[in-house]
Amino acid sequence: MRTFVVGASVLLSLSGCATTGTQRPVEAHAAPAKVVELAGALKPFAFLLGTWDAAGGGTPGASAGTFTFQPDVQGQVLVRRNESSTPAGIHEDLMVLYLPTPDAVRASYFDNEGHVLQYAAHAEDSPASAEFVTDEGRGGPRFRLSYRLNADGTLNVKFEIAPPGAEFRTYLEGTARRR
Repeated sequence: MRTFVVGASVLLSLSGCATTGTQRPVEAHAAPAKVVELAGALKPFAFLLGTWDAAGGGTPGASAGTFTFQPDVQGQVLVRRNESSTPAGIHEDLMVLYLPTPDAVRASYFDNEGHVLQYAAHAEDSPASAEFVTDEGRGGPRFRLSYRLNADGTLNVKFEIAPPGAEFRTYLEGTARRR
């Protein structure tokens, strides 16, 4: 017997039929939604949970996309998946937030352009905000990604770049709405 998750809350079990080799539904029932609490220093990032639709612009031109923040590994990590469209094409990335120590948050970032970045991450409860900044002294530009939750439930998103020895400048900026 194999068990599949269908949608977010329905389990469907299938068993193979011995004579035909086909599969037939054996049991279907609603399962409670799995609630995962973020661990320790990840808790202040909870305002980012869910699916967001975003639009904005900047150096590469107008952009639109969707990103998600979902807990994983029993709340020990927070995973962001992002896909956006710009005039240059489709951009996809994955970022995994984790706890190297109980009171520190780091993030590893990977994208379809071959970038791999390591961020120090920090979040505040009031106002709800989060900032990811790459480490200094790695020999290239630095990057900063920030989120700020507005009173109307929208999210301001800003991505900045600082060439070596220079200040951060906005590369992309936009607004996101939770689905």
